[in-house]
Amino acid sequence: MTPQRSRSGGKLVVTGLPMAPGLAVGTPVFHAEHEVDVPVLAIEEEDIEAERQRLSEAIATARARLAEVEKTIREEVGAGDARIFSVHALLLDDAHFRDGLAERIGQQLVNAEVAVRDEIAAWEHRLAGVTAAAGDRDPAADLRDVGRQLMRVLAGHPSQVALGDGDGHVVLVTPELLPSDAVHLDRTRLAAIVTGSGGVASHAAILARTLGIPAVTGVDVDSLPALGGRWIVDGNAGSVILNPTESDLEQAERRSKDYDRFRSELMAQSRGFATTADGAGIEVMLNVENFEDLPDELVEGLAGIGLYRTEFLYMNRAHFPSEEEQVDHYVAALNKVGDREITFRTIDVGGDKPLPYLAVPHEPNPVLGWRGLRLSLEWPDMFYAQLRALLRASAHGRMRILFPMLTMVEEFRKARDIVRQIQSDLRRRGVAFDKDIKLGAMIEVPAAALAARSIAEEADFLSIGTNDLSQYALAVDRNNARVASLYQPLHPGMINILRQVVEAADVAGTPISLCGEMAGDPEATLLLLGLGLRSFSMPPYHLPVVKKVIGVVELREAQRVAREALELGSTTEIRSLLRRHTLKLMPELAAWLPAER
Repeated sequence: MTPQRSRSGGKLVVTGLPMAPGLAVGTPVFHAEHEVDVPVLAIEEEDIEAERQRLSEAIATARARLAEVEKTIREEVGAGDARIFSVHALLLDDAHFRDGLAERIGQQLVNAEVAVRDEIAAWEHRLAGVTAAAGDRDPAADLRDVGRQLMRVLAGHPSQVALGDGDGHVVLVTPELLPSDAVHLDRTRLAAIVTGSGGVASHAAILARTLGIPAVTGVDVDSLPALGGRWIVDGNAGSVILNPTESDLEQAERRSKDYDRFRSELMAQSRGFATTADGAGIEVMLNVENFEDLPDELVEGLAGIGLYRTEFLYMNRAHFPSEEEQVDHYVAALNKVGDREITFRTIDVGGDKPLPYLAVPHEPNPVLGWRGLRLSLEWPDMFYAQLRALLRASAHGRMRILFPMLTMVEEFRKARDIVRQIQSDLRRRGVAFDKDIKLGAMIEVPAAALAARSIAEEADFLSIGTNDLSQYALAVDRNNARVASLYQPLHPGMINILRQVVEAADVAGTPISLCGEMAGDPEATLLLLGLGLRSFSMPPYHLPVVKKVIGVVELREAQRVAREALELGSTTEIRSLLRRHTLKLMPELAAWLPAER
C-alpha cells in the first residue's frame, strides 16, 4: 500500500499499515542507522589467522549478547517470543555460516567486516524466493539482524538504540526495526514506533504487540519532515499525525487512556466460557504454538485449544524432532489443559515457513506450491512419525487431528488411510491410543470451500482458516504492502464463501469452527454468529474483546445483521454496517477499534 498523506493547516497526517495496536503521543526521534559502515581492508596472508580470531571473538560476544536478550524476553513476555533470538543463535552456531566467513577471509584476503557483509548478502540471495513469497514476513530479517549485531561488535558500537536526551516519551522513527533493536529499546521512554519496512507479521512487529508498544509500518520515513513538538501514532488505524493541534493532542491523550483502561477491564474478564445475551453457549478457544508464554489463569478459563500449530516444534532446530520428543511434547500440552480438548494441526511447513534442514526444491511461488498436507503426503517418514506420536499421545488426553492445506477429498482419504494403518500397527504392538480420535479438514483453499459438502461428509470436523482462504480467494498476498489494502476478509465474495461452507457442514451434520484472524475481529463477531458459527479459535490477545462482544448480542440480532450484510455489494458498506451494530451494542468498544477506513 502506498502511504497516504493529507495536510490541514500545519498538520500532516501520514497513513501506513497498522503494525501493533494502541495509541500514543511522543516526541519523534529519528534513528538513521541501517548498516554499520564497513571498512574495506586488504589483508596479508600472515594476517588471516588473526582476522579469523577477531571474527571468532566477535561471534562469541554476539552469542553472549543474544543469550542475555533471550533471557530478558523469556522473563518479561514468555518463551515463545524469546525463540526469535534462538533462531539468531542457531545461525551464529551454524557450521556452514562460520565456514563461509572463514573462507572469505582466507581466500579473498579481506577483513572480518567485509566477510560478514558478503556472507550475509549471499545467504539473503539464497532466501530470495522464500522472502518474495512471504511478503512482509521476511525470513531474511533474521539474517540482517545477525549481520548487524556482528558488525556492531566488530566496530565496538553499543547494542542499544539511542532515544536522545531527556526523560519524556518518544516516537522512534526508523527505516527498519530488527528484533534485537526492539528488545534493547528503553521502554520506559518509548511511546510508539514508526517504520518504513518490517511488515505486520515480522518478528519486530510481534515483539511490539507483545510489549504493548503502538506501531505503524509502511511509512516513507526518509521523506518525513523532522518536525519538533509531539506526534500522535495510532497503531489501530495505521496513521501518524505530525504537528497536531492542541485539540488533537487532548483527544489522543484521552483515547489512549480509554484504550488502556478498556484493555485492562477486558483482561480481567477474560476467564470463563462465552455466552450470548440470550443464553446460547459459544465455544471460544485459542490458537497456540505452545503453552510456555500463556498465563495459567487464561488456560484455566478455556473451552479448549482450537488450533495447535505443531510445525513450531520442528522449527528453530537443526534436525527433525524424534518420535519420542514429539510424544513428550504433545503429552505435556495435553496435561496442561486437563480434561479439555486440543486440536493438533499436522505440520504445515513450506511457503513462508521453511525448515533449514528440509531440502525443498525452489518454487516460483511457494505459497501456492509444496506445503501443508501436500508435502506431508509425499514425505511419509516425517508424516508417519508425527502421526504415530500424536496417536500415542492421544492415550493421555482429549485430542483431535487436523490436516492443513487440503484441496480435495482424495487427500483427506489418503491421510485418513495412513492414520488407520498406524492404528492397526499400534494395536498389534499393544500400544495404547484413542481409537475414537477425530480427524478434521482445514478449509483454506477456495476449491475446498466450494466442495465443503463432500469433505464434510468424510471428515469428523471442519476448521475454516480465513487467513489463507481470504488471500487465495482475493488473489492478495496479505503481507505485501503494495496490495495489502485489497486484503479484505469482509469482501462480499468471502462472506458468501463462508456462508456456503457453514451451510455445507450443517447439512452434513459435521461440527465446524473458524480459526483464522477473522475469528478475533470484534467487528466480524456478529456476522460470524449470524452465519451460524458457534465455535471460534483465535490468538490470546483477541480473546477478551471477542468474548465481550458475544456476551452482549442475541443470536436473532446477529442473524438479522448477517442477512443485511449478505445483501450489500461492497466491503465498505459491510464494514460500516457491522461497526454500527457492534458499537450500538457496545459503545465502549470505540476505544479499541481503528478509525473507519
